[in-house]
Amino acid sequence: MTNMMFTVRRGRFVLLSALLALVLFSMAAASVARANFQFEQAGVSLSNLDGTFDRQAGSHPDLAVKFSLPLDTTTVHDGEAIPGPPEAVRSVDVDLPLGLVGDPTPFPTCSPTELANPGQAFPNCPVDAQIGVADLEIGGPSGPQPLRVGVYNIAHGPNVPARFGFFYLGTVAVIDARVRPGDYGISSGSFSISQAVAIQAVTLHLWGVPADPAHDFDRQPRGAPEVDGQQAVSTSQPRLPFLSLPTSCPGTPMSFTMRGDSWEHPGAFDTRVLSSDLDGTPFMIDGCERVGFDPSVNVQPLSHTADAPTGLNVDIDVPQAAAPDGLATAHVRKVAIAFPKGMSVSPSSAAGLGACTPTQIGLGTNDAPACPDSAKIGSVTIDTPLLPDPLHGDIILATQTDNPFRSLIAMYIAAKGPGFYLKLPGRVDLDQVTGQLTATFDNTPQLPFSHMRVSLQGGSQAPLATPPSCGNYTTRTEITSWASDNVVALDTPMAIDQGCDSPAFAPSFTAGMTNPLAGQDSPFVFTLTRADRTPYLSSIDAVLPAGMLARIGSVTQCGAGPAVTGACPANSAVGTVSTLAGPGAQPLALTGRVYLTGPYKDAPFGLSIAVPTAGQAGPFDLGVVVVRAGIYVDRTDAHVTVKSDPLPTIIQGIPLRLRQVSLSIDRPKFMFNPTSCKPSGVFGSFGALGGATSQQVALFKIGGCGDLDLRQKLALQFTGKRSTTDGTHPGITAKLTDVQGGANLARAEVKLPLSVALDPDNAQALCKPAQRAALACPKASIVGTATAVSVLPHPLSGPVYFVEGTRKSPSGRVIATLPKLWIPLSGDGVTIDVNADSNVDAIKRLVTTFRDIPDAPISQFSLKINGGKHGIIVVSGRPGTCDRDKTIDSRFTGQNGQVEVSTTQVKVDGCKPTVTKTKATSSAVTLRVANLGAGKLTLSGSGMISKASRTLKAADEASISARLTPKARATLKRHGTIRLTLTVGYRPRGGKVVNVKKLVTVRR
Repeated sequence: MTNMMFTVRRGRFVLLSALLALVLFSMAAASVARANFQFEQAGVSLSNLDGTFDRQAGSHPDLAVKFSLPLDTTTVHDGEAIPGPPEAVRSVDVDLPLGLVGDPTPFPTCSPTELANPGQAFPNCPVDAQIGVADLEIGGPSGPQPLRVGVYNIAHGPNVPARFGFFYLGTVAVIDARVRPGDYGISSGSFSISQAVAIQAVTLHLWGVPADPAHDFDRQPRGAPEVDGQQAVSTSQPRLPFLSLPTSCPGTPMSFTMRGDSWEHPGAFDTRVLSSDLDGTPFMIDGCERVGFDPSVNVQPLSHTADAPTGLNVDIDVPQAAAPDGLATAHVRKVAIAFPKGMSVSPSSAAGLGACTPTQIGLGTNDAPACPDSAKIGSVTIDTPLLPDPLHGDIILATQTDNPFRSLIAMYIAAKGPGFYLKLPGRVDLDQVTGQLTATFDNTPQLPFSHMRVSLQGGSQAPLATPPSCGNYTTRTEITSWASDNVVALDTPMAIDQGCDSPAFAPSFTAGMTNPLAGQDSPFVFTLTRADRTPYLSSIDAVLPAGMLARIGSVTQCGAGPAVTGACPANSAVGTVSTLAGPGAQPLALTGRVYLTGPYKDAPFGLSIAVPTAGQAGPFDLGVVVVRAGIYVDRTDAHVTVKSDPLPTIIQGIPLRLRQVSLSIDRPKFMFNPTSCKPSGVFGSFGALGGATSQQVALFKIGGCGDLDLRQKLALQFTGKRSTTDGTHPGITAKLTDVQGGANLARAEVKLPLSVALDPDNAQALCKPAQRAALACPKASIVGTATAVSVLPHPLSGPVYFVEGTRKSPSGRVIATLPKLWIPLSGDGVTIDVNADSNVDAIKRLVTTFRDIPDAPISQFSLKINGGKHGIIVVSGRPGTCDRDKTIDSRFTGQNGQVEVSTTQVKVDGCKPTVTKTKATSSAVTLRVANLGAGKLTLSGSGMISKASRTLKAADEASISARLTPKARATLKRHGTIRLTLTVGYRPRGGKVVNVKKLVTVRR
């Protein structure tokens, strides 16, 4: 690399005695200083061997750099004015234009010992190591003294890229090259220049082609004091270029920047920007169209297995022209690699991955990167003709958005060179639909390289993933040089030819309750796992067994807005979710929460399944991934179906390659088991990208059903105070109460008293079977209402439709039967159909049978059948409903098969209290009174009994006792019998008192 920096180090001072006075004189002259250091002249020249200016891009001209200092004659020595520089130069530093480089590697070197040549007055460097000459003007008593010496390629250590030097008047001058951080141009500087001699002027000539015979007269023979220019000295070194002009033609002059300061004023630099030759000709580089550029690329994955994590090797070769009379190869400005479709970022790489901040990488500085090892995702090796050894370094992941491109993914190339760090940012663009990757390094340094290998690490956590299926793929690489905007497009074939079995889409599936006891609370678990190389998951539908339900009403539902963003409150959480994403043996594990929401789409309830990526996906924050699902309740048997929205397959351009989805609905006292122990299953229907589907079932069976009791209690009342006599139409109010914890009902059969019958002809209308099938019964067919209190937030309620009954004979003939009841109970967006048949038993009692009741806990079911004008229940026969048998027989069948038979008294509105039984003793009387309800019952008797009363909560019959008074007991003792006229008073709750007289005979 070209070096214009003059670093002068004091060597052995072995001057002839005649020069000693000159040195002392120069030191004295340098002590006189002006206020500021200034160059008198500073200039640069680029010329061909024939002396003409050279501006051809990539050519190999000679370079001359000159500076001189002003003369000062104010110093007097022995009575004479002595000319010399006013200040002693301390350092001179030159920034070369971007792209102007020197390649010292083909040339032999002179060791520092040979240059200093201890004990001798002249250097002992080999002629083949000379790469130019230095013309010096040294101040002396009689004025500046000219001196021409050879400039040599000097052997150096690992901390500088190149070193040059020359020997003058017993002093070794060393010129070190360095690479500027940021723009990676070449700078050369010489610092701490010796004050032993007064430097008046320096012109440094570096040869574009050092071995050219044109320079033979300027070669310094070994041991010679200086170049005499009279004798040709040949070299055995082949003609190879040393200097090369930039390969870009920006249209504006390139410039050199020269800085210098003095020992008297260190740090007070005189800076000159030099954009033209010594005669004023601008440094305009042209002829870029003539510069050659023929790169090649090879891109190969480390794994050729489909749907697998993989590293990658990218080899870029740029053959470098070495013809001394030709042009250098153009420098690479931009490399853009579009990887094949299907090759993407691997989520498996994120676990344990780190990232490098801008401060840690330190772009634009020469500081060693302080990036964490966890951010290193590969290595880089760069062969450049400018250095004898390749550069080695790392590929480092940049922090998300906090990088030069503000992009999701970016990376840095960080390679250690001699005395510098090469740090280049690269952008990674992700196709948001396909995940296809394009990596771009733009505005790369204007420095040549012959080969570069970028290796992304392999293994189970490699940063990339191969396409999901086997095939021949192509990587498109576009390379642009600094010489032209023309893009060299290169296609590299990539074969994915292993693991090509491509199994059918058949994910493994497990689901069920962790507690296998009937009716008990239990967490529900669900796991779906996809194998590598199978189609990616896209949807999940799960059908739960009938009776596997949840207490929806016990949970606060998440609102629509937070459900979309995954910001639901904690009190809406019902479980957790965990996922595995990415190919290979170590997919990325992510966890999240499952929240209950209100209505979603056409479902009455929903789930918001929220998985935050921050803190879980290595250095990436892709936001909160939310999947919504609808919870549907079947109207026939109340079984639940959960249907997910399409699963995310790609997020911000990163294909997830979901491997597993696991849910645990584990909120305490939320989900519970059926009360039926019939074998069942969780049915799953799973979709994949591309349209493949898989239907599976996870068998489900519970035990302990025999330990569940039936705990239902039925209360029934005939309503309508004027509807107790023959031909009238009472209403019916029934209330079924369930003490939770037992088996749910599967069937209920209720036989009404003989005093009532079904009167379908009195109904306003009957719903036709076709209308019932279409769920469109007319309003006129409504004969009542019903309400059910369940595990939903609000009760279910709905009309009771009277539906025409039919059946088919064995021959297929339609036969009319008694009408049926259809009760569509609705609430919270859920509708459950309750159906009842009507029939008569052997003794003509009306039998109503509720069949196929869903396996769901109903804490209370209320049924009201309208009476009156269009009532469907009629009092049949005399004396009516008040004075005939009022018992109903019930037969309840549980979901567990258990049967409970009971007899219950019907309460009848409009009936006066009736004494159905009396009992009298010598000390008290007891009456059994029917047709009662909630209220107050009293008993009195004209002073013959003590007054008694009792409060009734709810009863059709009740007994009341009263003691005989002393007067009554005395009369009984005297006469042996007494006849008592007793008054039974009944005040119904909220009503008026009704009195009934009863004559009772008491015997001794």
